[in-house]
Amino acid sequence: MGKFKRIPVKDINAMRKVLDDLPDRNLGKTREEAAQLLNANILKAIEKGYSVKEVAEIMAQGNVVIPAPVIRATVLPGRATPQKREPKPRPEPVKPVAPPPSTARAQEETPAYYTPDMPDTEL
Repeated sequence: MGKFKRIPVKDINAMRKVLDDLPDRNLGKTREEAAQLLNANILKAIEKGYSVKEVAEIMAQGNVVIPAPVIRATVLPGRATPQKREPKPRPEPVKPVAPPPSTARAQEETPAYYTPDMPDTEL
């Protein structure tokens, strides 16, 4: 087997400092996260008589672009209308039943070394 390369502890500590000093790249939120953060404020605007579409337009002017459908889905999940109704279940097709095999044919196909299991009652 080959030898494993060992990493000096000073290099590990130096890398720890480099990784700790990295700037945060998670500077923003997703549309859904932003809608959740503004949930109470959006609901207040709707109570004042603004529609969801108007609230989305006002937010877009303030550089927070969240489309109306996203607002409806995250802030008003109980009022959201279903997009599609569930399809009706189709009845399963009836499969034809095959006639039972004849006993003479079954005996021909049974190998000579085959011994059928005996039921527990006969043991």
